Amino acid sequence: MVPVVALGLMGASLASAHGWYGGFGANKATPEEIATRQTDMFQHQADLLGVSVEEVKAAWAEGKTLKDVADAHGITQEQIQQKMQDQRKQAMQDYFTTLVNQGVITQAQADQRMQFMNTQAQNGKGRFGRGMMHHGFGMGFGF
Repeated sequence: MVPVVALGLMGASLASAHGWYGGFGANKATPEEIATRQTDMFQHQADLLGVSVEEVKAAWAEGKTLKDVADAHGITQEQIQQKMQDQRKQAMQDYFTTLVNQGVITQAQADQRMQFMNTQAQNGKGRFGRGMMHHGFGMGFGF
């Protein structure tokens, strides 16, 4: 049940992040922003499933879900969930590395925060990647 919820949440977060129907309606994004968001979403889904962007686009055009594409490739929900977790962890590590390299925090602070977040995720006390003020891990995207 948890993996199904994770996929559902991913879809909901994409819908809210990009507006229903990929940016139509109340979203006042420029055409370039809409195109960039959709391109990024296609790339993210392709990377997640290990398939081509063209395959993701074709499935999207046919109204297929991410789960449909995963099923067609024999990819389990558990594998998707693990890959999503790995991607969030890598993004967080990259973010902390940038903060250290820019002199915003020390390496010891980055290591301590990473340990805290890993412990929280393992204990089920929060979503992995959630940081101060509920803005992902402090940079405004919360995967």
